[in-house]
Amino acid sequence: MRKAIYIMSLIAMCAGVLSSCHNKPAMDAAVNADPIIIGDTSAMIDRYLTKIAQEKGFSGALLITKDGKKIFSKGYGYADQANKIPFNSSTLGSMGSITKAFTAAAIMKLYEQGKLSLTDSLLKFFPEAPADKRNVTIHQLLTHSSGFHEFTEDDGGDYQKIEKEAYMKKAFAEPLSFEPGTKAIYSNVSMSILGIIIEQVSGMDYEQFLKKELFEPAGIWHLGYQYPPDTGVVIAHGYESGKDWGTHLSHFKAAGGGPYWNLKANGGLEVSLNDMYLWTKALTDHTILKKSSVDKMFEAAIVEDGTDGRFYFGYGCNVEKSRRNTKVIDNGGSNNIYFARLLRLPEEGVIFYMVTNEQSVPTHKVGPNVTQLYFYGKIMQDAMVDQKFENPKSEKIYDLLVASGPVNFEANLKKAGIEIENDEVLLGAGRALVDDKKTDEAMALYLYYTKAFPHIVVAQNDLGDLYRDKGQKEEAIKCYKRALKIRPNNPRATEELKKLGAS
Repeated sequence: MRKAIYIMSLIAMCAGVLSSCHNKPAMDAAVNADPIIIGDTSAMIDRYLTKIAQEKGFSGALLITKDGKKIFSKGYGYADQANKIPFNSSTLGSMGSITKAFTAAAIMKLYEQGKLSLTDSLLKFFPEAPADKRNVTIHQLLTHSSGFHEFTEDDGGDYQKIEKEAYMKKAFAEPLSFEPGTKAIYSNVSMSILGIIIEQVSGMDYEQFLKKELFEPAGIWHLGYQYPPDTGVVIAHGYESGKDWGTHLSHFKAAGGGPYWNLKANGGLEVSLNDMYLWTKALTDHTILKKSSVDKMFEAAIVEDGTDGRFYFGYGCNVEKSRRNTKVIDNGGSNNIYFARLLRLPEEGVIFYMVTNEQSVPTHKVGPNVTQLYFYGKIMQDAMVDQKFENPKSEKIYDLLVASGPVNFEANLKKAGIEIENDEVLLGAGRALVDDKKTDEAMALYLYYTKAFPHIVVAQNDLGDLYRDKGQKEEAIKCYKRALKIRPNNPRATEELKKLGAS
């Protein structure tokens, strides 16, 4: 799954059905679809969401629980615009990288069953593991401290048909980005490897293990990747400014099957508000995992690089502090069509889960406003208004380029003591420079960006756009072709090469 969206400054301020489920009763879209809105605060939040649904096209759903009880559960907009099917509490929506939390829970279940240890290394499961990777541990995979990249090289996207043997061969063939255990940088690859370990140790398909060991004991019947036609479920379509993108299931079918391992175990699971409520309650009540296991999952294990010590990785989650200095367990996910966010605030007894299916009004623009309304009764910093920088380090880089100019950018970075551990800080600064039409400064940044992080598709495409706009056609073509090599058939590079007559 494409990397989860973490809106750091705002959060610091606020805080298929499985294929064997066909023998279960079909899910009626109207069951438990009536909205739950309890109390004045919930009513205020409902008025806000209703307003932005009418005025800005917000579409999705929100769940809020307090001390284990639902106080808010309601959908807005449409799950299927063409057929006028509303989004409600029973609608299935993609949770994106929140899937990683389920992978972590599955690992902890195997740990409780005595089938693996958190200190087990890859060598135990993969005798063919190369020397630089054989000592990577389960703990390091869970906390993004393994050194595996975010994606494998030449990643063909979420729907590429790649089986686990081929996936592992690619992951093992590529050099690690850092020495395991020395830092932590977000990695989809680590989570997919954990999914493969789950299958190997349990002898079951990843989804089937989740179903048998975690979902059925919690009373959850409609949470997964694949949905047989007789289940009666409604899966929310994704929309790009009103244009129907379809669903993961429709993309699986178009690709000839799935999910495959670019997505499996790291993203893409579908869930409704009703079943997310059952999931969060089962973890809180310790009905599917022991308290010690849940506490371990939610422990701040290692600081996330590039966050100035404000964000830590737990097992399949981020851990940070709210503005009220209370603990926040944060999961976010997106494929840039669907967006989802799960926030647990255990000291305050509150859980928020939001999913959106309209790209133009995503969770990370709506969710922070909801949490502000809940805790403070007003919106103090409107996330719907574009923020120039999400990360303070991006602002420092921007200011450095504006002050010092584009010449000797890399040397100036070192002189200023600015270390770049996370490519997204460069993306934030680069996009701001482009928006402000500081073309020479943006060019200097993206030349450094593509050198420091050569496998980031968006950087190659952005640099291609800069060359294109400067009339340097051949250089632009080189950038777009590099982007295609990294991720074949990515639509942005394909379209630009076609426009330039180089397709």
